[in-house]
Amino acid sequence: MLLAGLSGRVEREYPLARVTTWQIGGPAEICFWPESQADLLEAAERAQRSGIPVHILGNGSNVLAADQGIRGLVIVTTKMRRLHWGQHTVQAECGCMLNGLAWEAGRRGWSGLEFACGIPGTAGGAIRMNAGAYGREIADTLLNVTLWRPGSAPEVIVRTKMDFAYRSCVLRAGQWILGAEFQFSAGDTQKIIATMETNLAKRKEAQPLESPNAGSIFRNPPGDSAGRLIEAAGWKGHNIGGALVSPQHANFIINMGAARADEVKTLIEEIRADVARKYQVELLTEIHFLTD
Repeated sequence: MLLAGLSGRVEREYPLARVTTWQIGGPAEICFWPESQADLLEAAERAQRSGIPVHILGNGSNVLAADQGIRGLVIVTTKMRRLHWGQHTVQAECGCMLNGLAWEAGRRGWSGLEFACGIPGTAGGAIRMNAGAYGREIADTLLNVTLWRPGSAPEVIVRTKMDFAYRSCVLRAGQWILGAEFQFSAGDTQKIIATMETNLAKRKEAQPLESPNAGSIFRNPPGDSAGRLIEAAGWKGHNIGGALVSPQHANFIINMGAARADEVKTLIEEIRADVARKYQVELLTEIHFLTD
């Protein structure tokens, strides 16, 4: 058996809708929640030797999973949440929830992740897309990132060699993020917590957090807002099947209860084409499409 002897939950034909914040997606052939880095590496290497496709998933935010599901092994990292706190630093495994990490740092009086409160992703996923808000981003707080590629040993890379850009970082083919070290600055606990509470209130007011969604669909084009362009083009409140452009924020597509991935993709492509036609702006997605 592929995962025999490894620690962690295993499910077969497991609906990806249960492990994505959009609550969309067909069955994964095998889902595995490793409990340690060693279990993750061993599972991935066994699958690779057997010619089985491997996909890695954190909290499933910013992910659209295919309706037909996917073949192979899906490794879900959410049980890998070990933290090691140092002197204004923390080493975090890839499955640590970014929101929890931000609040714990704030309670310690450590500044740097105030922008991240309310972001529903894992540390690994947030680093992969260089998540950000309110003029800050993950790269600002990183010291280094631990990367791994099947067949090689884990490698610690300093932040300056990660080629971070707006909502992206450059990884070599097949590389995975196993963890990272964050560095904070000393601050006033009450002020930090107050800033986080203000940021969270803004997020709740502006975003449809009560409905299944995957965060922002499109990156903001230089000097403009994707949400503004989409709303100006008349898409706010428009739906295709169960997929609805949020009446609250036009750069969010919500699942009204039974949305399909193909409906979301069609809506995304129609919005992109319409905005390009009306405003000569090409919108780029922040969403990762999980398919075979």
